[in-house]
Amino acid sequence: MSLEIKVGPPELTVHQGYSVMVSDPDGQIPEVCQKGLFFLDTRLICVWTMFIDGSPWKLLNGGGLTGDTGRVFCTNPKVSTADSDIEENTLGLAFGRRLEGGMREDVEVANHATDPASFNLEFAIRSDFADLFEVKAKSVTRRGDIEVTWPAKSETLTTTYTNKNFRRAIRVRASDAGSPMTYANGRLSFKVELEPGATWRASLLYDFANGDTWSLAPKNGIDDHIGSKAMKEAKLWKEQVLKVETSNNTFAAAFAQSIDDMHSLRLPLDGTNHMKFVPAAGLPWFVALFGRDPLVISLQNTIVHPEFAEAALTVLGKWQASERDDYRDADPGKIHHELRRGELAHFKLIPHTPYYGTADATPLYLITLHSAWMATGDRSLLTKHLGTAERCLSWIDDYGDLDGDGFQEYETRSSAGLQNQGWKDSGGAVVNVDGSMVKAPKALCELQGYVFDAWVRMAQVFDALD
Repeated sequence: MSLEIKVGPPELTVHQGYSVMVSDPDGQIPEVCQKGLFFLDTRLICVWTMFIDGSPWKLLNGGGLTGDTGRVFCTNPKVSTADSDIEENTLGLAFGRRLEGGMREDVEVANHATDPASFNLEFAIRSDFADLFEVKAKSVTRRGDIEVTWPAKSETLTTTYTNKNFRRAIRVRASDAGSPMTYANGRLSFKVELEPGATWRASLLYDFANGDTWSLAPKNGIDDHIGSKAMKEAKLWKEQVLKVETSNNTFAAAFAQSIDDMHSLRLPLDGTNHMKFVPAAGLPWFVALFGRDPLVISLQNTIVHPEFAEAALTVLGKWQASERDDYRDADPGKIHHELRRGELAHFKLIPHTPYYGTADATPLYLITLHSAWMATGDRSLLTKHLGTAERCLSWIDDYGDLDGDGFQEYETRSSAGLQNQGWKDSGGAVVNVDGSMVKAPKALCELQGYVFDAWVRMAQVFDALD
């Protein structure tokens, strides 16, 4: 008997930059759950469903085309309208979803019947603007006000969330639609009339706002997404990184997918580009700037593209702590753990501004610096990041070793801090042999190895710099 391995429930995910849309396989989110459209740690859409005269469409097939693009195919149930009955499976609906800046959905409905079809194509879209941390915890608290506007002349639905000086918004408009878009009873609607063999088309454009700054929907449709800026950058990335030739098709496919995945996870950060970038730590909860993750990923990708590490070294150096802050578990010279941009972080209801509760990112910074230098021979990397590296070394001696015994220990000082600050940082990650929790301070074995490795490598760096 074969063993079926399942990794969570099936879903369709598209993502780009700080945005990710997680839905059911048919592209929909029928009820408020942990799925949605997330932008800068805020859920802009919590419900997204489409109907034909109030009845749900039936999924045929669907999936991701690239990291930022997906396509879904549906057909209709039997529908009784005021004009006539539409028989089951006589209409074909295809829609593609793409994220780049904002979001774009291209919709096509084809009539395969021998009779005309007239119906309402409806989209129910709800926004709750919940903070990602609260969505993940399944405990959402509304703190601000939501306002919905629909100027009929512009045919634009704008939903805005405001809490003092924190503002997020999403607006939806139609482009190249076969009929006007209306809004009533919480639904966007198009009146579709199709002769036999005819096709109706429309594009829904979603713009996202952070404060007064708008991220606009992609200009390229789903069919020509290959010509988009993101795809052109991905092509350059694949052309310049390590190539592997092998007769093992399974390995070749896995390697090619890994190269695509790495580029699709890139975050839009100052000082980075399509070749030197910092990746998100994972979808959907970890689309943020972490400390440990990009350093480990840089080490793992040294053979693929050794210059890749430079972005992580530069960006993380900018966020290196300069003072003690107990709420954020920060000490001078420490490399941060996680930076968030949502409402909770904005009002400092969580310490992720950034939060520094990681004991391994600081020595890993030194290991990554040495590894990048050895792989590239670029001496300027050392001089550029030497100040950051020296502060990392000082943190190891002055703050990483809590009791001065030569070993690295950690203990949170924050009321909202992580109890475990190694790679496995969940609450129950570090236990005694009887299953009981290890009490702080904790001295993980890998921390000692990281620090020793960092010391040896930095000795070589100082020798090279005389």
